[in-house]
Amino acid sequence: MSKGWRWFLVAVFALWTVLALQWTDLGCDYPEAYLAVIRFGTPEGLEFLPACGG
Repeated sequence: MSKGWRWFLVAVFALWTVLALQWTDLGCDYPEAYLAVIRFGTPEGLEFLPACGG
């Protein structure tokens, strides 16, 4: 794997982590938070949050 691809993958994972931290602030566990980013994107407002299951 070239050095450019490694940095790209590290940057994508760092961005994914930053987005997942928004879900953990709303009460999701870390695995749920990472999946919520894929399924729902970022949390918006105080609407119902189906990602955390309660």
